[in-house]
Amino acid sequence: MSEIIASTQTQAITSELVILYDLEYADGYFARFSPMGLEADLSTIEFRDSSGTAREYTAIPMEAEGFDISADGSYNRPTLSIANLESTFSDAIPGLQYEDLIGRRITRRTTLKKYLVGESGDSGAGNAPVEFPKIVYVIDRIKEKNPLSVTFELAAPFDLAGITLPRRVIVANTCPFKYKGAKSTLNPLDKRGGCDWEATISGTSTAVYMSKNDEYVVPDTITFTTFSSSATAGNYYKTTNSSVSVITATNTKQTQAAAGITVYNYWQALEDTSVTPSDSSLVWRRVRIYDAYSSSVTYYGFTDKRFNQYILESGVLWQVKHTTETGSSHNTRAEGAYWTQGDVCAKKLKSCALRFQAKVHGSITGGVAVSKDSNIPLPFGGFPGSVVKR
Repeated sequence: MSEIIASTQTQAITSELVILYDLEYADGYFARFSPMGLEADLSTIEFRDSSGTAREYTAIPMEAEGFDISADGSYNRPTLSIANLESTFSDAIPGLQYEDLIGRRITRRTTLKKYLVGESGDSGAGNAPVEFPKIVYVIDRIKEKNPLSVTFELAAPFDLAGITLPRRVIVANTCPFKYKGAKSTLNPLDKRGGCDWEATISGTSTAVYMSKNDEYVVPDTITFTTFSSSATAGNYYKTTNSSVSVITATNTKQTQAAAGITVYNYWQALEDTSVTPSDSSLVWRRVRIYDAYSSSVTYYGFTDKRFNQYILESGVLWQVKHTTETGSSHNTRAEGAYWTQGDVCAKKLKSCALRFQAKVHGSITGGVAVSKDSNIPLPFGGFPGSVVKR
């Protein structure tokens, strides 16, 4: 910093001022550009980022106004007008419309030409660049758009209407992240929030699905023993449930006997016990089961919708809303009148821990261990103020 100030305080400035812009159009993805005219052939120029890595800046016809800083009065709202001849700017933000840039950060960098990569004052690879302090703005709105150019109005991050600090509205013990919104299989432009849950236990191929009531949904290939008098920790058991009735495809109520089925409660023992399974018992946890989808199977809905059956198709867990009719259009899996997503997050701290800290069962394929791996941290920022055991 002191070097560039010394360079500008000499009687004759021998290196021209350079303005550069870094637009973060998606998390971690940047479009870098500069006003035309610095290089006679309009070629790209290079300047180093804070880590000393050389970055290319594309020359684009543009006009910037209102970047002067005043000690009093309202905060300045500069404008940035960018021409889009030959789609130069559009190509720099692949797949996005101008409206998608609203709310994105743009950083204005100022240096001298001699400090660009390859020039006499280049700081060198791995060294921080020589530049004036950066100024960060947020694209607040599109002020004007026509076939030749687009004009963005910028604002200081703390001068946006309706924006509060901290930015996210926090509800006690409720995760604000979009479920699976940041998983690695998503296109970077589509990622939202910080939940990178992939529906598999870390380091394994074992899939973990959960209902909206924080119940593990496990494959029906697991052996469920009919509970009699005792249970072993980690094993799975079942008991009959005669209290629920079938809701048919025509929305009529039908007994289990009339439908020719038996409804079970499914459980996992959390410790060795002789206590009868129940939701109120601390030594049992209720689980649900799913099976692979088949068009020749009728899937049932019940008076207690928690018992509506689950199926897995192409790695997606679905829960039926109404009893389906074999071979009918009701069997098309899509969010709507007959099917809904089965793997749903309850948005609680417990929900997060049951997923990210789950462990594979040591001897039951597709099963989940009773204990959790509390050394695995939960996504940072999901629960501000919560203390998570590391």
